[in-house]
Amino acid sequence: MEVVERVKELIPSYLEENNIELVDITYKREQGGMTLRLLVDTPEGITIAECEALNNYLSEVLDKENAIEEHYLLEVSSPGLDRAITTDRDFARSIDKALDITTYEPIDGKRTLAGKLIGMDKDNIVIEADDVSTVIPKAKIAKAKLRIEFPRL
Repeated sequence: MEVVERVKELIPSYLEENNIELVDITYKREQGGMTLRLLVDTPEGITIAECEALNNYLSEVLDKENAIEEHYLLEVSSPGLDRAITTDRDFARSIDKALDITTYEPIDGKRTLAGKLIGMDKDNIVIEADDVSTVIPKAKIAKAKLRIEFPRL
């Protein structure tokens, strides 16, 4: 059985009990050998302590189950502020936040849009900028990310 699938079978109860979302999981050869990397988040943002606890739990379970026979490095971390917003859950969590969006084809004459996410449904998101609302079909979104704004000093 593939390592990624096996890990996905071993952690759902832990993730649910701790209100953690598995954003991504990879198992691939990197410079130091094989790396199992989990990107996780919570609605409030993931803490280092939560990543460490999941890492410890998963390390223990993988060893107990002998799920990975070769030497590997285990990494559990946050997906970061600039992660792509791709799922309905990602968009729902981003309501009332500023987004930068690139589309496959122009929307109102532009392929790059920015604004506060003010709504969504099954097929569309709605952003607002300068008191103008724009409906963007999800199928036309090439890339969406949170806009990272730093306060002026």
